[in-house]
Amino acid sequence: MLSRALSIMPITVLAAGLSACASNPKGGSLSDYVGVGVTNVATSCGGGYQVYRQPVNGRLLIVAYAVSEARQSFCQSWRGEPSVSPVTGVRHEEAAVEYIAKTPAMKGCALVSGTEITRLHSEFTIACPGSSGAVTITAKD
Repeated sequence: MLSRALSIMPITVLAAGLSACASNPKGGSLSDYVGVGVTNVATSCGGGYQVYRQPVNGRLLIVAYAVSEARQSFCQSWRGEPSVSPVTGVRHEEAAVEYIAKTPAMKGCALVSGTEITRLHSEFTIACPGSSGAVTITAKD
C-alpha cells in the first residue's frame, strides 16, 4: 500500500505544478493556454492556423496544422519568400498578423516579439494603442 501511494505522489506533484503555471501565465509554455478560446485564421498562402489569445497577459499562441505548415512552406518557397518573418524572426508570424488585423478589439495592435515553442507552436507578445511604438497592421489579400 505504501509503495502505491509513493508511485502516485510524482503525478500529484506534476499536476499541481502544471495547474500553478496555468493560473499565472508568463509565456513560453503551452500550459498557459489551457481553457483559452480558439480562433481559426488562414494566411495568404492558404495555411490554416489556430490562434489562442491569453486574456491575462495578451500573448498569442499560434498552432499550425502539420498539413498547413507543409503547404505554407511550399507556397513561400515557390514565391521566393523567407520561411520566417522579418519582424520577429519567428515562424507563424503571418498568422498572428492576420489574427490582429481581423480582430476589431485589437485595432492598432502590433507584434513586439515572438518565440518558437515547437515547430508547430509559436507565441507572440503584442502591444496595443497606448503602448509606445504601436502601429496599425492590415490583413494580406
